[in-house]
Amino acid sequence: EVKSLGRDEGSRFCVYVNKHGNSGPHLDKKKIQQLPDHFGPGPVNVVLQQAVQACVDCAYQSKIVFGFLRAGHHAGEIITASFDEEKHAINLPSVNSASFVLRFLENLCHSLQCDNLFSSQPFSPYMGNAHSPIEHERNKSGNNIHVIAIGTF
Repeated sequence: EVKSLGRDEGSRFCVYVNKHGNSGPHLDKKKIQQLPDHFGPGPVNVVLQQAVQACVDCAYQSKIVFGFLRAGHHAGEIITASFDEEKHAINLPSVNSASFVLRFLENLCHSLQCDNLFSSQPFSPYMGNAHSPIEHERNKSGNNIHVIAIGTF
């Protein structure tokens, strides 16, 4: 069970990778299958950085993924990519909650047309992309995240 994190609980967050789902038109399915089964457990900012960097690294053209990341004066972790014969870097927004990470990844995956690529729960190798696009079940206190499948709404 993955907990929604308060400020001092940042070391137990995990995001799982759906290696058998839809990789969309921008991500290379073979590269996705080489990713680890999950990012974390770790601090939310590090897990977000690892998951987003994986999307950039698995892209057919990293420039396209970079285009979906909003440039700004963010103070978060750095994402890097090489394209147009140059190395590029962008800062992610600062992160202090698991729900922000999941929402950010949901929006990025929707833009990349690879819904259900990440979840807060392990994917069954037999389920593929069988998760419903809307599987948000949180208890009333918001302390536990039971199932959050990344999808369109």
